[in-house]
Amino acid sequence: MAAKAHGAPRGFSLVEVLIALVIISVGLLGIAKLEALMLSSTGTSRLRSLVALQAASLAASMHADRDYWDNSAIGAIALTATETAGSTTFAGTPSALSAEANAPPSCQETSVGMASPPTCSAPQDMAAFDLSQWAGPSAGTGMAAVLKNSVTSISCAPNAAANNVVTCTITITWNENTIAANTQEQQNGPPTAFQGQTYTLVVEP
Repeated sequence: MAAKAHGAPRGFSLVEVLIALVIISVGLLGIAKLEALMLSSTGTSRLRSLVALQAASLAASMHADRDYWDNSAIGAIALTATETAGSTTFAGTPSALSAEANAPPSCQETSVGMASPPTCSAPQDMAAFDLSQWAGPSAGTGMAAVLKNSVTSISCAPNAAANNVVTCTITITWNENTIAANTQEQQNGPPTAFQGQTYTLVVEP
């Protein structure tokens, strides 16, 4: 009678266990990278939405004070608002508007029986007040609370070819802390870096 050979039961060797650990580790690292990208994308989308809302808010202020912004007699306007350490500084032309925006008047609504008229009676006064409110008159409010170290440029000019209709361009630039998804996005730099972003809104006051 032929004897039957019974093979010894096989188990996992140490090499197989190490290979399995390496594969699992690579998979976990990939999941962690996807999680970081997801959180970064969510924060970036939120920030860009806030920037768009801030630009639309400034455009609405221009529409409300058309006596100033839609006045071709003023000529070209080139203002720059620079946010630093929670405060915004205005510079550019007209110099009278930028100076008044840095030290705006206190506007109030006219009511019956007021002892004195409101201090924002002139269109430029209202424009300066609106700019200061948009920038953030106090810590934690306005544009200063949305973006750190941002620069906003406001350029307005009448278009002679369109009956001197004034067109204003609002451009907001800032830096985003982004996470690269692949080697090409890293651009020979670190996987996490600051990248400059720009948002532009064209409006006719």
